[in-house]
Amino acid sequence: MLKSARNHEAPLTSQAEAERDIGARVSTNAGAILVGRGLAIGFSLAAGIVLARYLGSEKLGLFSSIYAYLALFNWLATFGFEPILIREISKERGSAGSLIHTTVVMSCFLCAGTFLTALLLAPLAGYNGPLRLLLMLAALEFIVIPIRIPGVIFQIDMRQWYGSLINVVRQTIWLGFVVFLSVEKLSLPYVILARLVCAVVEAALIWSYSERLVSTEKHYIRERARTLLIQAFPIAFTSFVATIYLRIDQVMLHKMASDVVLGHYSAAVKVSELFELFPAALMSSVAPVLAVIATRPAEFKKYIDTSFRAFMVLGAFLCVCMTLGADTIVRLFYGIQFIAAAPLLTILIWSEMAVFFATVVLNAMVARNLQKLLPWPTVVGAALNITLNIVLIPRYSAVGAAWATLISYTVAWMFFLLLFRSTRALVFQGLRYAIPTTAVALFSIGVVARVRMPISARSLVSVTVFLCGMFATRMISASDISEVHALFAQAWRRVS
Repeated sequence: MLKSARNHEAPLTSQAEAERDIGARVSTNAGAILVGRGLAIGFSLAAGIVLARYLGSEKLGLFSSIYAYLALFNWLATFGFEPILIREISKERGSAGSLIHTTVVMSCFLCAGTFLTALLLAPLAGYNGPLRLLLMLAALEFIVIPIRIPGVIFQIDMRQWYGSLINVVRQTIWLGFVVFLSVEKLSLPYVILARLVCAVVEAALIWSYSERLVSTEKHYIRERARTLLIQAFPIAFTSFVATIYLRIDQVMLHKMASDVVLGHYSAAVKVSELFELFPAALMSSVAPVLAVIATRPAEFKKYIDTSFRAFMVLGAFLCVCMTLGADTIVRLFYGIQFIAAAPLLTILIWSEMAVFFATVVLNAMVARNLQKLLPWPTVVGAALNITLNIVLIPRYSAVGAAWATLISYTVAWMFFLLLFRSTRALVFQGLRYAIPTTAVALFSIGVVARVRMPISARSLVSVTVFLCGMFATRMISASDISEVHALFAQAWRRVS
């Protein structure tokens, strides 16, 4: 009987140890990523500040419009291969070399086609003469995309500190270039050339280090190439439509308003989008685990629950801080010439709740092989965004574009997928955390909205009310703090 009890206890113990090991690996990887992304964000923010002050609102608007236009074609160059590769290689680690090689070959043709398509359609978007030459120079970044593909192995093997470190190197070089360009007062073509050089250096480093982790046996698998294309197409199309409502507002402001207005708007966008790196970094650590446990509902739900709760609390906290400090942040970063970006930031930052929410939804759907549904929310979001921009930009200019972004993001990713039976439970699972955290965040801002006090005191009161609300609604508990501390302590021991 004792022997039977011991035999029954052993699998439970090993399962618990396995879960702790996975948790430690994820936290180790996430910690390394967060440190790397934090440094990269710091360098990127510094470069953005120097660039904005150096170029001014009009040239910054032109610079942003060029890359916003090219972003509309990025889906064709990348074609959504990365999440499919992560899922497939996580299940077939021994085939990594051949699967990556097959994808690189296909990507070379796609990137060449993307480059030509972007240039051919450029006159329709108003890029003629010298602007088209600038666009051509910027579009050369498409050519290095295939070289970046082997970098998926960092995520699969949970060694993303490679990618984080390489990103830090890129941002450091970019900051150095921007400082040099501003000191020398060089023109916009040199800024675009400097960005291209940074992209080439980053791609070369990714290729070099990823090759060490992939088997040397590589061959093109024709039958898998077709499968990869078919499975990646919904993600590619989703990316295409998503880019429309992520970047079309900037292209439309370039056409319907002015580059000065776009400069203010893009400054606000750059600040709000900085923080999107954090959910992307964290979910990139969890994605390989989700691919493996997708057939185990209880474990899968546990990971998704934890992700939703953490991201919604983090997103709501970010919204509170940025809404209260928008004016100070814009003055500090960009100077008084960009003060018109402050009210835009207070609107745009709330769209990050939908972005954080969508990060979990997208990874969960890919892990469960539901990527065929991904185009639907993006099509709805894009159509709604374009419609709202057409209506609101002529009347409210950049403020209208900001509201169009917030509304379209929220409708597309936090509500539309409720219409599908296969994703309804997933979205409800997320809304259980999104609704109370958003409500508490809005309440904490409303508490100090009509009270006259210094900005520092208002921020302190609002953040205190928010944190108390999180504990009161059990979005945060003492056990969460203990678990996070234990995981990172274990991760530190692994690193040491």
